[in-house]
This record gives sequence, C-alpha cells and structure tokens, in this order.
Amino acid sequence: MLLLSAPTAGAAVVLGSDTQVATAGYYQLHWTADTPQVTIEFRTPGSQRAHILYTGPDRATVISGQTDGTRIYRAGEVGPGGNIIAWSKPVTVTVAHHPLSRALAFFAVGALVFLATVALIARGAGEQP
Repeated sequence: MLLLSAPTAGAAVVLGSDTQVATAGYYQLHWTADTPQVTIEFRTPGSQRAHILYTGPDRATVISGQTDGTRIYRAGEVGPGGNIIAWSKPVTVTVAHHPLSRALAFFAVGALVFLATVALIARGAGEQP
C-alpha cells in the first residue's frame, strides 16, 4: 500500500491512496484517525469549493467512474458536535484513462489469444481416439 501523505502538524488523521495516477478508472483511498468518524472531501485544482465524498466510520473507499482530471482529497477527523478537529495533508490523484487506441490494441491481443486457444482445443479434441 502506497502512502502518499503524512499528517499535518499535530493532526492524528492520515490519508493515503494506492496510486497517484489512475489509468484503469478506479483507485482506493484509505485513512487512519483517532476519532470514530471521518469526513473525506475533494476538490479540483483551481477550485476553492470542496465536495464531501464520505462521512462515517469506514477506513477506506474505492473511487470509480471518474472522468479524466485531477482531484485533491483530504480527510478530517469529526469531533464532538460534528466539527472537524483536524485535517490530513492533501492527497492528489490524477485520472488519465488509457487512450482508445491502446484499449483497442489490448482487445485485439486478447481476441488473438482467445482464438488461438480455441483453435488448439479444437485441434486437440479432433486428434483424440
């Protein structure tokens, strides 16, 4: 597991991601905190408006279905009364899907392997007594 951030001074919440660049269309965020509730929020570069992704007791989530672009995440420890008492250091993840040409090339190679396997099975089955 790749840890991409360290806590801010005095903060007990640590946020990390399993990748800095997601080309497969999904990635995982994971965090540790001293409080039972954590809020995860994100924003895009240049935007000051953050969006809450999650609030609750879990310690990881998988993000999928994102368009190409960069997102900046941070985790906040939720204290009594629902106030954030400490924020993690931000973690940046860039989504950069494979280009269509590469995806089609992967498909073509897979189709060739499949057809070769079927041909070998058919040939072997025809040689059995």
